[in-house]
Amino acid sequence: MTEATKLNKRLRQADNKVRRLTLLAQRYKQAYITQGALLKLSELASTISDMRDFYPAIHKMVSELLHAENFYVVFYDSDSEHYSPQYFSDEKDQQLIAQVPSGAFSSGLTGYVARTGKPLLCDRSQFSYLVAQGHIQPQGSASDHWLGIPLCRGSRVIGVMAIQSYNAKQLYTDTDLALFSSIGGHTITALDRVKSRELLEDTVRQRTQQLQKINQSLQKEIKERSNAEQLQAALYRISELTASSRDMNSFYKAVHLVLSELMPAENCYIALLDQDKTKLTFPFYLDQYSPPARERPLSRGFTEYVIRCADARLINSASAQQLVEAGEIRRGMADPTKPARHSTSWLGAPLLIDQRVIGVIALQSYEQSYSYGDAELNILRFVSQHIAVAIQRKLATEQQKRHQEELERKVFESTRELRQTNLFLRLQVEERKKAEQKLFYEANHDALTGLANRQMFLQQLKQQFALSKRQPQLSMALLFIDLDRFKLINDSQGHHVGDAFLIEVSKRLQSTVREHDLVARLGGDEFVVLLTSLLHDTDAEDVAERIIDKVRQPFLLQGQQVHSGASIGIAYFDSDHSKAEALLRDADAAMYQAKSMGRNRFVIFNETMREQMLQALSMEQVMQQALEQQQFTAVYEPVLCGQARSLMGYEVHTQWQHPQLGTQYDFNQYATDAGLMPQIEQLMLKQACRQLAASNDDSGLLTVRLSMPHVQQPELFEALNRQLAAVQHKHRLCLAFTERELLQTASAVLAPLQQLKQTGVRLALHNFAADVAPMGLLLQQLFDFVKLDAAFCRQLPRNEQKRQLLQMLQSLALSYKFRLLADGVDNADLLNLLLAEGCCFMQGKYVAELLSAQALATAPSVIFQQLA
Repeated sequence: MTEATKLNKRLRQADNKVRRLTLLAQRYKQAYITQGALLKLSELASTISDMRDFYPAIHKMVSELLHAENFYVVFYDSDSEHYSPQYFSDEKDQQLIAQVPSGAFSSGLTGYVARTGKPLLCDRSQFSYLVAQGHIQPQGSASDHWLGIPLCRGSRVIGVMAIQSYNAKQLYTDTDLALFSSIGGHTITALDRVKSRELLEDTVRQRTQQLQKINQSLQKEIKERSNAEQLQAALYRISELTASSRDMNSFYKAVHLVLSELMPAENCYIALLDQDKTKLTFPFYLDQYSPPARERPLSRGFTEYVIRCADARLINSASAQQLVEAGEIRRGMADPTKPARHSTSWLGAPLLIDQRVIGVIALQSYEQSYSYGDAELNILRFVSQHIAVAIQRKLATEQQKRHQEELERKVFESTRELRQTNLFLRLQVEERKKAEQKLFYEANHDALTGLANRQMFLQQLKQQFALSKRQPQLSMALLFIDLDRFKLINDSQGHHVGDAFLIEVSKRLQSTVREHDLVARLGGDEFVVLLTSLLHDTDAEDVAERIIDKVRQPFLLQGQQVHSGASIGIAYFDSDHSKAEALLRDADAAMYQAKSMGRNRFVIFNETMREQMLQALSMEQVMQQALEQQQFTAVYEPVLCGQARSLMGYEVHTQWQHPQLGTQYDFNQYATDAGLMPQIEQLMLKQACRQLAASNDDSGLLTVRLSMPHVQQPELFEALNRQLAAVQHKHRLCLAFTERELLQTASAVLAPLQQLKQTGVRLALHNFAADVAPMGLLLQQLFDFVKLDAAFCRQLPRNEQKRQLLQMLQSLALSYKFRLLADGVDNADLLNLLLAEGCCFMQGKYVAELLSAQALATAPSVIFQQLA
């Protein structure tokens, strides 16, 4: 009996041990399954980057662990109590989910779990109980078993994830609930990771597209600038051909070669009118399918059509047929006796001298694969004017050459006195060559000081920069020099003293450097010194100290003693510099630092300097306050027609009435650096528009200067259009943009400028010829006025090259329908010179004094009669 009792006791102990081991094994198995699910969930979060793939992957993973043929995820916003289905897969209600409103989820089991924040395992009996208690309302097809868990971020419920079964045999257990809850607890973390990756990839994709667009824009701008440079170089070459070509045949061939570099010119000819204008001669004729054309009387060909129109024409097959039907032309004029192959695209431009047609230059294509366009038409229209001038000069030169040869023959056959005359003529030819060399020198040197100008300096800087890149041991430094008190000297002592001051400064600068160092004047009172092959790091500092000492010494100019100083920025060449302009920029930044530290000193550029300058916000705060208090007011400078002594209109200038500082004019750079210039200009435009509304229709034109952000930034451009829409007499308002800013952004602002012109306002190009006088800007035919830079105008009396450029601009003004306006007219001699050259619109100190203030107010305006 005792042994049986012991045996039963051992059996019960063994039984209990087996049950514990079985329970433990089940828990380990459940933990293993849960861990595997979480690892797989983490793997999904690391590999999937699209939310459209994430939810099906979760569904698939849950289906591998539970009965989850019917699975859905709904997000819940507790603030708005809005439900948004994210994923829904159901064998019965799949087609109905698109028609179910989001509010339906709030009254069902989904809403119940979202409100309670607890998991729910619900069968049919419990479902009926919740409906009877009013906790839920039946929604969709009834399921036999439903399992849902809340999705929480912290303590806040953000959604519900649920599975359901329509098969009574497939019921869920508490173990399934625990597993599903574990998966749901980590789903939010995985979801956030996938969304973050998706957002990151979308951001990278958008940034890549932006960079591609920027790159395309830059490539387009580079191409346009390259085309402009190529066109400018072609014009210089055409001008040089007058002197370099041996005879007319070589001249025409060289012109054709230059033209071939600008556009396809396999078929090209030049036709000239004879003196009676009854016949056409073809001194140059190159064609793939036709022999050289012979002299013929005027008829109804393409060439005669361009002569009659006196303008360039682009004719394709369709337009040619229309012209034939209209009786304007007849085909086959090259050789009427033989059938000719007709061109598919023909381009011709008149050769004009003083608005008189002397001939035509034409290009043509016989291939359907290539046709000329408006770009080639504009280029040929522009180039043809220079070709016409070159042809006239070359013909005159040829005629002179023939006369000279005849004279030499007679001289040879005649007396010694005639031979001496021949020698004199040869000397004249040599003088002409020297004059050409002088023109080349003046194009690369400053007219006032004789130093290298900006163009030559930049060329030398780029060459030396490239050499230093290849040979880093050749140390190089750049000194940027700004003269102190120059504006005061110029304004108080007069421009003649200011010019003498600059000349003396240039001599002192040259005395402080070695022979192979370069001293250049960039413009105004800004000079640069390029030091090469430096032996020691302190050599540039020694030169800067010598310059400061030299400039500090008093100047005796025309009997007056003048004192000045120099602020110098030094930038050393570094291998990190990507281009030569970066070295100039750094020296400029160091110079401004020297000026801000009290002037008459030098500062060596370092990387923290620019950051320190950007942190100087005191002036920005003052100007921001001035803008809010509307301390900026408009002042009006009269613009006159000097020939008629009549008022043309006014140019609006900005003055700053500061309570403590008084009236300020020179604040544009501060306003630009602070980003406030567009707002100030908008305020000036409003004041000008009010002035227009309050004045009579015949009181002239108001010109307001604007910076490029107004046409570059969409919001500023829209604000500008709103202001212009309220202007009643738009033709009396002129918007002006500077040459320098247009050169930097020409390709990007052509379309906005054309839109402004279509509104009816006038457009003006300001400070033209301040830097490079780009003719390409004038070809766009956007501007009603081209205002010459004041410094350019002041140099006209003593600079023959400037006067030649003025004459060419006058010719272009007649061709492209714009008006030239001269600035800086401060004396009667300059006014009379401009009137003699045909430039009658002008402004400046002397011009403003011609009429009193009362007379200006009552003088009739001539601008609209001139424009008409």
